[in-house]
Amino acid sequence: MRKITQKTAVFLLLLGAMLCRAQESPEIKRALVTARLQLIEGSKNYNPEAGLATYQQLAAQGNAEAMNGLGLLYSKGISVSLDEQQAINWLEKAGENGYAKAWYNLGLLYKEGVGVAQNYEKAISCFEKAAKGGYDRAWNTWGGMVMKGKGTAENFPLAISVFQQGADKGSSQCIYSLGYMHYKGFGYPQDYAQAIGLFEQAAQKNNAAAMYMLGLCYRNGYGVTIDTEKAKYWLNKSAVLGFKKSEIELSDPEAENAHPNQLKTVSKPIDEVITITETDAPDTFKKVKQAPIAQNISGNYTGTLLRYDFSGQNIISSTPLEINLQQDGKQLTGEWKEIAGDTAIFNARIQDDAIVFEDSRIDRTEHFYKDTINSYEFKDAKLQLLQTDESLFLAGNLQLYNIKEWENEKPMYLILEKKQDQTTVTQESEVLSKVVVYPNPFGSSFELSFDLTEETNVNASIYSMTGNQLYTTRWNNLEQGVQKMNISLNAPSGYYILRLNYGQQVKSSILIKQ
Repeated sequence: MRKITQKTAVFLLLLGAMLCRAQESPEIKRALVTARLQLIEGSKNYNPEAGLATYQQLAAQGNAEAMNGLGLLYSKGISVSLDEQQAINWLEKAGENGYAKAWYNLGLLYKEGVGVAQNYEKAISCFEKAAKGGYDRAWNTWGGMVMKGKGTAENFPLAISVFQQGADKGSSQCIYSLGYMHYKGFGYPQDYAQAIGLFEQAAQKNNAAAMYMLGLCYRNGYGVTIDTEKAKYWLNKSAVLGFKKSEIELSDPEAENAHPNQLKTVSKPIDEVITITETDAPDTFKKVKQAPIAQNISGNYTGTLLRYDFSGQNIISSTPLEINLQQDGKQLTGEWKEIAGDTAIFNARIQDDAIVFEDSRIDRTEHFYKDTINSYEFKDAKLQLLQTDESLFLAGNLQLYNIKEWENEKPMYLILEKKQDQTTVTQESEVLSKVVVYPNPFGSSFELSFDLTEETNVNASIYSMTGNQLYTTRWNNLEQGVQKMNISLNAPSGYYILRLNYGQQVKSSILIKQ
């Protein structure tokens, strides 16, 4: 259970008082105010025994606010011994006597496991009672648990309905939450324009989270033209209100969408791809339909994991991979290794419509978790196989689940390549071999060497991990024997793909530029 300080408990009491119904006489109101002040350690009125006595007396007389206060005191062990059952009894009694805030307080205790055993099912029931009982702040908490699937099955339509009821009552947090669902495409078609309209409404109500999201939209060009000044304006306004994420974003020199495809990203419907025909990384996200996997796909693969913004219009990260797959019937096991990243062991089962992972997770960093490691569950993949003369490709979508946030990660596209088994290639058929890049990592240039078994023409190309060609040259009529070439590459630090073509055959290598 989480430790709660006396200061926190008294804050809940004060908050409850500010939001309660005007049901007491002036004398009772004064008595409650005095009792709350007597519970504040360090206050000149500090007298916890007297404060407790006032709550007990008024609660016995049927005052629901005092019942709520007693429930909180028992839940924290302030002036009384910590007593879970007494805390529950008094908060329930306060709620049943019309004090909706008490249901909300009890829901928070169940949600956080404070003074009572953590129980999401009971928490969500309490938040629903609080919202329907007239405590408007509970609409957003209730809707958030439904949206995340805490204490109930994830239910986007119900979450939207709950948030909308709260928004209709003027809740800026519910208005923000509706924008959040449009922004990420949860329960709605993903739409930055709809999200921004709602964020603006909530921001006008001084909602710090909405201001933060507006700052992100302007910084990254999500639904609006990139405008760094407007981004700073909204992020600074949010930071002044104490929203820590805004402070972190302001301190980051690089935006999430550091290399946008356009200055203004407009959300568009993404059609499902029935048949993949290309092995290059797509500039925009492709939603792939799983094709039946009728052959054994065991082997060692290299490739790339592309991560897009929620609209799928921009690549925001590209991660080189090495993956070892072992297939036994419909069961897959493997090792997932991210170059300069984490390594994970995974298990999965091949189904007709997807590859579904079982109890497999990985720790990763990304823009919003640069200073911490965040854990993700492998959820499922939808892949298709492409066979060439030299390689077997697996390409399609991967879905990760953000454990901390209780929600699906951004759209991802996976490209994996397994070289044809070299035992099937005769010595005579392999014209080009022994490809060596030195040094690797390299600075501005590197030496490429390879062997030829006969005179031939060789094409060399270098691609970014997103598939953009950065360099190409052709060497004609190279003689048999060892070849040495010096290549300069004017490009940022990172990972690149070198491809050597001779006739119908291709050799690929990973380049690392410092």
